[in-house]
Amino acid sequence: MSEIAYILSVNEMNLRKYFDYRKIITLLTAVLGLTICLRYSAQCADGIRKGLLFCVEALVPSLFLFMALSSYLVKSGFAELLTKPFGRLSRVLFGISPVGLSVILLSLIGGYPVGARCAAMLYEQKKIGEKEAEKLVMIAVCAGPGFLLSFIGNALLGNAAAGRLLLYSELIGTVVTGVIIGRAMRVQPSKRRRPTFETPAPNLLVTCVTEASRATFYMCAMVVLCAALIEVIAARRMCGRYPLQQIAFFIGFGGISVHLQIYAGAGDLPLRKGLFFLYRILQGIITAALTYILLMIFPVEQSVFSTVDVPLTLSRSATLFGSGALILSSLCFLGSIHHTTRR
Repeated sequence: MSEIAYILSVNEMNLRKYFDYRKIITLLTAVLGLTICLRYSAQCADGIRKGLLFCVEALVPSLFLFMALSSYLVKSGFAELLTKPFGRLSRVLFGISPVGLSVILLSLIGGYPVGARCAAMLYEQKKIGEKEAEKLVMIAVCAGPGFLLSFIGNALLGNAAAGRLLLYSELIGTVVTGVIIGRAMRVQPSKRRRPTFETPAPNLLVTCVTEASRATFYMCAMVVLCAALIEVIAARRMCGRYPLQQIAFFIGFGGISVHLQIYAGAGDLPLRKGLFFLYRILQGIITAALTYILLMIFPVEQSVFSTVDVPLTLSRSATLFGSGALILSSLCFLGSIHHTTRR
């Protein structure tokens, strides 16, 4: 009987080995990707061209300089020195160390993937622990002022006032979400110590520019991939009129392309992707609610993402959250994400 039980246990282990759901998902994804590339090669090529154009016109100009500058501030020790006076504020609001506050500030200035990259650098330098680094990646997620004002406000919406309103909503929404995450993810902040101000080495600037180039390339690759998929599913044809509240939700949520950029920026830093996704939904809802409130105080009239150019009053043109289908599809996507294996 013992030999039979041993054989059965071995067979069960082999079955689990060959029928691991992660391997099955990976295989199905690969087959689906190959099918899309072969069946919709023209659409993929068109999407790649548009993705590259977006990277050249919007992403790289608004991201690369901030990536290089933030890397320089972190590696040189300037960021740690500048945030020292705000140690108590960082602990009370977000439950993080003073040097962690620099990650949030740089993210508010630089945009989406800057915070993840800065948190990963501090973790690599052993200035913060693994848990605090993960917490910072959860908090430091927002669109930069340059992207919101120049690209969204002026280029897409054609209204600087709308861009400014979205910027205010995003900044406040990021802080509010950060406070909530600070209470939900209680970690022990790094011990308070004297900031280490490192004298910049002659090749430090070269190193920071090289790392920023590599990180920006990864971000652009994710954007191009998502642009190709969007062109295949013809998502733009399904878009009707998007009220400003719904645009604010997308900005706070970030989108799958932005999430992939952040994962790339975080590098080898362990990150619970399912929890990250849920916090992005929460941030999107908070940003949309703030936009709704601000629109009641400062109404804005603008033709927004419409198939026809018809003036649309945005202050009360839609319900608070726009479309419940977006959240439903987001939850479906959440079910397909497995937790990252922690070291």
